[in-house]
Amino acid sequence: MNSPDWEVLFRAVQDARRILRELVSSKSFDAAHTVEGLYAVLDRDEVIHVLHRLSRQPVARLTEEG
Repeated sequence: MNSPDWEVLFRAVQDARRILRELVSSKSFDAAHTVEGLYAVLDRDEVIHVLHRLSRQPVARLTEEG
C-alpha cells in the first residue's frame, strides 16, 4: 500500500477516534450526532477509493442498500 493510502486511512481512524472520544467525554449522550460524524468520516470519497483499491473489489457506500 502506498503512503497516500496509509495517510487517508490513518486520518480516517484518527477522526473516528476523536468523534468517539468526544462522545465518551461529553456529559450528554448524543448518539445521532456521533453516528453522523462517523458516517461523514468513514464514507468520504477518498476513504471509499482507498478501500476499493486495497480490496480490489467494489466497496459500497454506507448509504447504498443491497
